[in-house]
Order: sequence, then C-alpha cells, then structure tokens
Amino acid sequence: MTGHEKIPPGENELVDFVSSITDQALLRIEEKLPHGYVRLKVAEAERRQAQHDIRSVEDIVIELVRNSRDAGARIVLVGFQKEQGRYRRITVVDDGCGIPEEMHGIIFEPRVTSKGDEFNVDRYGVHGRGMALFSIESRAIDARVCSSVPEQGTAIVLSVDTMSVPERSDQATVPRLDEVDGKDEVGGGPHNVHRALLEMSVDYPKMRFYLGSFAEVIATLGSLAGDGEEYEGVLWQGLSDVNDARRLMDIAQPLGLPISERNAYRVLGGKIAPLGTVYDMAVKNRQAATVAEKPATPSARHREPRKRNPLRRIRPDDLAEIGSEAGRVAERVLGRYYLKSYGTPQVRRGRGKLTISIYVNGEDGEDQ
Repeated sequence: MTGHEKIPPGENELVDFVSSITDQALLRIEEKLPHGYVRLKVAEAERRQAQHDIRSVEDIVIELVRNSRDAGARIVLVGFQKEQGRYRRITVVDDGCGIPEEMHGIIFEPRVTSKGDEFNVDRYGVHGRGMALFSIESRAIDARVCSSVPEQGTAIVLSVDTMSVPERSDQATVPRLDEVDGKDEVGGGPHNVHRALLEMSVDYPKMRFYLGSFAEVIATLGSLAGDGEEYEGVLWQGLSDVNDARRLMDIAQPLGLPISERNAYRVLGGKIAPLGTVYDMAVKNRQAATVAEKPATPSARHREPRKRNPLRRIRPDDLAEIGSEAGRVAERVLGRYYLKSYGTPQVRRGRGKLTISIYVNGEDGEDQ
C-alpha cells in the first residue's frame, strides 16, 4: 500500500488503535533494565506518584508490603523495633520472587519498577509508578536490600528518625475486626502499622502478615522453616534445625534481624514464641469481645466456695529447701552460658503449682 492509496473502510480504526497502544507503551518507558525491570519516563512517574508521598512510618510499611504483594509473596513478616525512644528500625521479610543482586541498589533509584506498563490499584491508590522505594530511601536514615535471591524471597531493612517521619504513638493496639454482612471489615482503633497489615490481610486473604520484634520474627521464621516442603529454598531455610545460639545469630544478621546472644538463647529455649498472624490476633480479640458481651448465666453469677489450696500445707522451711536445691541446679547450668544467678531463689505457692524465681545477671540489659 502506497501513501496515496486509500485505507479500506474499517481498517482505519484498527490502525489508530494499534498505533495508540504502541505509542503509549513506548512513551511510558525511558530505559529497559536487566531482569524485566524498566525505568519510566518522568511524566508517567509523576502521574502515578500523586497519592504516594511518604508522610509517616505507616506509609513506609504500607509501601513495602505492597511491594511484597506484587512480588507474589505468600507471607510477609515485619520486624518492628524502636531504639532510644526515637529511631524506628523496620525489616520486611517475604517469600516473594526476589530481586537479582545487580538490581539491589538500582531499585532505590527514581522511576525504576518491574511492572513496566502495568500498575495496581488498591485501597491506598495507585501502585507501580517506580517511586515508592526512592521516596522511602529519601526519607530514611538508611534503606537497603539486606538479602534477596530470585525465587527465594527478600529482606529489606531501614531505619527512620521519627522526629522527621512521625508515627502513631499507639503501635501496640490491634484495631477491631468487625463482621458486616458476613464479610470482615477493619473497624475502630488507631491508624497504626497493625491496622495497615490487618487491612492488607482482609483485602488479600491468601497472604499472611506478621508483626513483632526482631527476635519474635526470627522465632516465627524458624517455625515456618520447620513446616516441611512448603518453604523449601527460602532465604531463612537455615533456621529450621538451628540449636546453637551463635549459629542463630549468624543466620539472623543477613536477614536484617540482628538479635543479642541472650535473645538467641530465649528463642531456642521457647521463651520467645513464634508470632500469630495479625489477622488471627484480630479474630481472637473479636471472639473474646463477643464472649464478654454475653450476659452471665445464673450459675455464673454465684461463685462456688473457694477450695483450700493443698500447697499451703508446705512449711516455709521446706519451701526454702526446694528453692535452695533448684538454685544449685540453676547455678550449674547457667555456668555453661557464662551466666550467674544472684540473690536467694524465691518459691511461691500458686493454685496447683509452685513458682520458683531465680534471678540472673543481665536479665534486664537489653532493650526489646
């Protein structure tokens, strides 16, 4: 067909359509990067950026877990600790598609994304403009990929000064999870990180979100790694059979979850238990609230006469003997870990149990 020949009826619209699609795709992409990543042109990046300025710690966590979602993650764990009452340390670990090593630094540059001509829209707005990690890095003291391997997941760490990037003062409260017309809805409560993860849990029920201290996240990863083939080959698989505190610390460090030797022993000893999901925690709170709202039955309003505790028959000198024997055993075992007890072991009677308290030096030495 020459430039002077007429286009048959109906074909003009098809040519215009194909041309418009091709032109739009080319106009949006400035540079193709390795491993399917692209750099978007400024106009497109700015258009997608409209609702995504980083104004708070909660905004940072939301952007990071959205990245995990887009990477196909099934589980997302957020390590969340505060130091000196001011500096918030955040580590996000997931089992998504991972990031090639040569892209670890590039992804924090503006307009870099793996989504190309695609983007997602969720309750928080548009995602996929290639500016989230750049915006986070520009507001954080430190932000980097701590560890990531294709098909094995990612661990991203950052530190934020809450004097310049504020956060909600109440980070401990789990928002209320309501059931409306048979569907879950996040109800009252603070707009904290718990809420952000609970909202994501409701919107993406096939994903599991966890939130806790670094030590709690390590305990959770160890539990998940021991679940069998489901998490075979993930970044944290080495945690499945660790029984040495130093080894546990060595594995936790490259995951962006540094823990003290004391906490490593506490994880191995079960003193720091694996986390439940944010969603499961909210469901338990809802169930507990439902039970509390039910009127008490007549029998429940009248308490039965309290039975005498048989342990009260144990004489004080016999309790002291129990404490002394327990103290000698504890001193011998603690010595293996370069720890030492101090003071006199205290033995208290409870209902159906004796509680022995042995005080150990350094017990309060670490800020959780």
